[in-house]
Amino acid sequence: MPSTYGPNEIPVFQSAVHPNRDAEFRATAPPTRIIKEAKKETIMCCTNCGKLGDSEDADMKKCAECKTVQYCSRNCQKENWPKHKLNCSSDLGEGIQPLIKAFTANPMLSHYLEICLSLEFDLHRINPRHEKGQIILRSALLVRIDVGIEPTKITDFMNLYTFGDEWDQDELEGMLQLHHLTSTRSGIPIEAITDTNISMWKHTRGTADEDGDTDRAVVLVQFVNNFKQAITCPIVVGEEALKSARRAKPFTSCSALTGKETDHPLSIASCFEYMNTHIRSDKSNRLLLRAQMLESDKNLIREAGRNADSHAPQSLRVKVQREGVYVSHRIVLPPGGALGAARRDPLPLERQIEGAPDAPPRNRAERRRLEQELKKQQKRRK
Repeated sequence: MPSTYGPNEIPVFQSAVHPNRDAEFRATAPPTRIIKEAKKETIMCCTNCGKLGDSEDADMKKCAECKTVQYCSRNCQKENWPKHKLNCSSDLGEGIQPLIKAFTANPMLSHYLEICLSLEFDLHRINPRHEKGQIILRSALLVRIDVGIEPTKITDFMNLYTFGDEWDQDELEGMLQLHHLTSTRSGIPIEAITDTNISMWKHTRGTADEDGDTDRAVVLVQFVNNFKQAITCPIVVGEEALKSARRAKPFTSCSALTGKETDHPLSIASCFEYMNTHIRSDKSNRLLLRAQMLESDKNLIREAGRNADSHAPQSLRVKVQREGVYVSHRIVLPPGGALGAARRDPLPLERQIEGAPDAPPRNRAERRRLEQELKKQQKRRK
């Protein structure tokens, strides 16, 4: 944004909250107890060798400095240290680990994540009876999702993004947000799949086969926060997600200012925007996806606003350009600087909204089904 404004121009952000946003959030968000119960079932693995924490011979211990990565033995810690020391720091606190646990423990968000995986690899179009389909379904697929912690107040984000180091605030409440998705199909080299990843994939593949899901793909989803922390989760793409991808029902957003409805075709981008807006709508941290922002979180937003060309700022800029909540428009100041005489460019009607797009309605029975599907997923990760 800073590069697109002249010396006499300032960006002005205008947002509105749809009156039905809170009701829509309450209707679709699972209870906190469901998320907490599912989080307890999460099993961490050794960062070096991939051994699961519930293995009889695994004595899992966290790194004494960063307290985020875990190792099953001192030998594994020593072996991994040359790689880990590059990003080992106590400044990150718990990092994104508790947030990713809460995200994957959420049956609604997990469902839309599985839809994204289906769309990325065309899993909903694969015939499992054909040899080509079997090769894809039985392969270790890898997806990287760049994530970040952004201010819960959109105005705080816009200040960091637009004014950079000129604006700061000590205590900023943040929330998890999904930025961009890449995969072995769209850019990640196959070499990026490590031996630890393969060990994790084989375990989940075996558990899925035992459950009868031999024709369901297991995708390794790597959540990356500015390359300072990465957490990999094996996800089995379930039948319900495949059905949703085949139906391709669009999201419908409604302008909070005009009431105009706009359909957004089902895509990874529209799913990401729906999930991000759903998280933004959570004012009481019911989803357990809020955390205090660190200086590194703020700096990522500043770098994106400065058009830094490294990967993480670029991924955030993709999100800013994609999602309607970030729209701003310019005010051209006269020589005296009075705002009263300013000229404003019109704001597109279809983007005058901060509220969530409407998801397809979900009744109590469907929510219960998603909860059961989540428990099945958690069992596979053990």
